[in-house]
Amino acid sequence: MRFSKIGIQWNDTKSVGVDVARRIIRILIENGVSFSVNHSLGKALSMPEAVDAVAFTDCDLLIVLGGDGTILRALDIAVPADIPILGINVGRLGFLAEVEPDTLEDDIRKTLEGRYTIDERMLMTVDGCDEESYFALNEIVIDRSNPEVRILSLEYAANGTKINHISGDGLIISSATGSTAYSLSAGGPIVLPNMECFVLTPICPHMMNVRPVVVSAVDCITVTLTDDRQRARAVLDGRKFIPLDGKDASVTIRRADRTAKFVRLHDRNYFDLLRAKLSEWAF
Repeated sequence: MRFSKIGIQWNDTKSVGVDVARRIIRILIENGVSFSVNHSLGKALSMPEAVDAVAFTDCDLLIVLGGDGTILRALDIAVPADIPILGINVGRLGFLAEVEPDTLEDDIRKTLEGRYTIDERMLMTVDGCDEESYFALNEIVIDRSNPEVRILSLEYAANGTKINHISGDGLIISSATGSTAYSLSAGGPIVLPNMECFVLTPICPHMMNVRPVVVSAVDCITVTLTDDRQRARAVLDGRKFIPLDGKDASVTIRRADRTAKFVRLHDRNYFDLLRAKLSEWAF
């Protein structure tokens, strides 16, 4: 598939992204490809005529300039409109990004020539919520809604079958994609991104017999508060918040019908990428 109109979304806290955007736009103009930009980028480039007025819904590709957090926020645009994302890493870690600035020109030309694949990643959603707005790519975290709350007591189950009961700071329900994010920091396993599963990782459990668990993505995960003195919340990729208050307050998480789509240009070995990214993060 060749792209006829491309949207460019820039995180305005990443100043280097302006020069990267100029390089992208130069290639698009050379190839006669229509484009639009978000408001802050249009202002930074002095191109008000290019500012998108319809949230990129008339685009067939969204180029995102930033780090993983920027790409996660861009999913609020891309997923409902079923638009693939090409991530340009002008952040720090960039697990979700495909392109580094030093290979930008070659990679953009490959994209325009159709020399790419689409990588579809599983999304998670919460029962009872609008799936267009309430979905997560990396993780859904059940934690305290304010720092004054005491230790949380939670019970979690798969398809109604109890897995465990924990007391601690909360529980991370991550996808395979999110296994290298918050879940990894909390002691969870690294899972290959093409696996369709949930990783259930307790956060600082106040008990010795609790370990992370991996279950199938066909399961529905229910997490229930078991103490009515507690105030908790479900946090979806750090973007959306659902309050959970009182005894027997619960949330059910399942695989979403929609997927996140990413443009891939390189046949990378995942473990090489993992070592490189995690080594970068160490400094």
